Amino acid sequence: MKKAALILLALSLAANWQRAEAVGGMSGGSMSVARWAGNSQGQVSSAGGFSLNTSIGEAAFSSVSAGGYSVDPGYIKLAAQPGSVVSITAVTKSTGTLELAWLAPGADGFLGGVPNGLYRLDYSSDPAHSFKPTVFKTEFSTSVVPGDAQQLNIAGLVPNTTYYAKIYLGDAGKVIAGNSALGAESTLSDLPVNPVFYSVTPCNVTIRWTLPPNGAEGYRTDSSTTSFGILSPGGDVRTVSTPNGLQVSLSINGLAAATQYYFRVASLNWQGDRNFTTLIATTTAAGTCMPPVTGLAAAGNALSRAVTLTWVNPDSYSPEGVVVMLSTSPDSAQVANGTELTAGQILADGSVVKSTGVAVSMRDTGLTLDTTFFYHLMTKFAGAIYSVGVSTSVFLDLPPMAPAGLTAVMNPGRTAVSLTWNAVTSNTDGSAFGAPALPRDVELSHYRVEKSSSVGAPNWVAVATLPVSAQSFTEAVDPAGPAYIYRISAIDSLGTAETAMCVDTDQGIYVFSPNQVARLKIPADLGRELLAENNTTGSGILIRGVDEGNDPAKNIFNSVRFEAVTTPGNQVLKDFKFSRPELTVAVRYEVSGSQITPSAISPQGPISAGDAAQRLGLYWNNGEKYVKLYGKVDMVNQLVGVQTALLGDYQVRAVYRDAGVHFDISGLTNRAITPNGDGLNDTAVFTFDNPRDSAFSGKIFDLGGAFIANMAPGPVLNNSLQWDGKAGGRAVSGGAYVYQIRSEDKMFNGTLLVVR
Repeated sequence: MKKAALILLALSLAANWQRAEAVGGMSGGSMSVARWAGNSQGQVSSAGGFSLNTSIGEAAFSSVSAGGYSVDPGYIKLAAQPGSVVSITAVTKSTGTLELAWLAPGADGFLGGVPNGLYRLDYSSDPAHSFKPTVFKTEFSTSVVPGDAQQLNIAGLVPNTTYYAKIYLGDAGKVIAGNSALGAESTLSDLPVNPVFYSVTPCNVTIRWTLPPNGAEGYRTDSSTTSFGILSPGGDVRTVSTPNGLQVSLSINGLAAATQYYFRVASLNWQGDRNFTTLIATTTAAGTCMPPVTGLAAAGNALSRAVTLTWVNPDSYSPEGVVVMLSTSPDSAQVANGTELTAGQILADGSVVKSTGVAVSMRDTGLTLDTTFFYHLMTKFAGAIYSVGVSTSVFLDLPPMAPAGLTAVMNPGRTAVSLTWNAVTSNTDGSAFGAPALPRDVELSHYRVEKSSSVGAPNWVAVATLPVSAQSFTEAVDPAGPAYIYRISAIDSLGTAETAMCVDTDQGIYVFSPNQVARLKIPADLGRELLAENNTTGSGILIRGVDEGNDPAKNIFNSVRFEAVTTPGNQVLKDFKFSRPELTVAVRYEVSGSQITPSAISPQGPISAGDAAQRLGLYWNNGEKYVKLYGKVDMVNQLVGVQTALLGDYQVRAVYRDAGVHFDISGLTNRAITPNGDGLNDTAVFTFDNPRDSAFSGKIFDLGGAFIANMAPGPVLNNSLQWDGKAGGRAVSGGAYVYQIRSEDKMFNGTLLVVR
């Protein structure tokens, strides 16, 4: 713990003094005091002085007299900054209070007590809240010994809400601890309202309730034959939980007939803490229990609007089938024994019979997003005798589409940055919100603004939460501080969001893959081509990064796809490319020990990390095959990068590379071109390895050696050329032509065919 630069000196005032002035400072535990003015007796000259040296926690010095002042020998304690609270937890909770607990620090970390001190408490439900020792909600007196157990009750809180808190210790002189651990605890959810028995059968009890006013994350029902041990020891205790906070009933199956049971229903908060209602009791009916299905599970696929159900049929009584009913109600339709049901039948309560056969799984399609669907299953036995229902629910949700039209503008003094973006009106698959101008919370609840000072390994810090009506945000910045990148995420009430594009304070656009190990950077002037007014689609364009993993057996060590889509329609633009090859694509490779991983099973064998520059390169899929783009290997940051105009699929692969320029036939996209302007095979692209960025040129000749045309720069900066089958702006005649590429002291020749 650093010592405060504060030393208390015991000075006794002598008679007949004029003035004494001390000038000095403290550094590294030593304080020098010099330049004492002389008194009337001239006891100390203007050049006199002394030194006061400190040891840890105290000052040691010798007796000194000067100018009518004296300093007595001995040791004087130095002031110390109190230690930090290292952990904050909640020992009790309610719907509106949290009782926080922590261990007291000391005067200097955990070295000494703090008499007549104080605590400062600050808390907020905003995860982006800025905590400082000088900003607090409440301050109260304390005297503590290090390690004392401390508790504080915070009232007036919102139910089912996470609160973030810091507690700072201060001493009698109000020297405050520099930091505190961050506590994050949720208040309990409101109790389920008015739980009642909805149905009681010999083997099943269903309890219903009304949703609490502030919601909950889920519910839990417990049953016990002994009032949970109050009446007698032991007993049968069963627990059932809901998958979400929207369900308003629970069924407990497998109970014994004609038996008294006690039940309690709990609401669950974000942390899974329970808030129980009072006990309610009932006695199951007499009768025979037909076994239901077990192990019911539902797996939803929001993109395909489908759900797959799986279950286990009972072994006994040989069921004739399983009735699967779909409903938007948590309550199963009441089906009387003896009633025959058929697939497709609509029951009186609106439930739809989806299946009646003997099966252990079913896939249901055609569902809608953001609606809770309930599936109720009953086993059917001979004579159309049905078991109690077993239910599950599914809620299909897609994140909102990430914002397009992202821009950043600095003010003239570079003291503030203003961000703008297009309003989000659709899900990530392009399907429109029910009311695009006024989305439901489950479709879009807010925008979150985050920033990072690092591009290589972004550490995102939330700086603002904005309403769905917002399309701009301005933040003050330090002109002398670090440069930041910003991202705007569109988030629904379930907390889901699509990975968003980012923008820096110089208007450059960044696209990261979801795991942030690959990135695309678009310079500011090219980034404008993503805006609706600057491209031929007439729509804002969003670029996504999609991780595609690795396949070391094929020498593929990482793979990513950058795709452009229109917003809000999500139409994939397969042939979209930028006007100049100035995008920077960088894909990361991993290293473990001294080897690139995973490469042990590579056909080329393990690859040393030190050989990355000669053994790794980028490949790009041109729609027909992967072609080598080579690229630059950054061995410090473990990246392989190229500058290009192309989006699409990129892979880091193993490849042997020469020290100088190299070209082989695999770098030619196609041997035959059809320059008719239909967008298919109109151009031949030549890509080669150019590790030294050497000058190069390319020419086209006819078979007789006559010059036809110069090649143009290709879509990859510094190592590509292309020919569009034209000379002087007009398509050449069909036939064979010779290409010639020169670089360094090498020349590469070959032929290609023009088809007319």
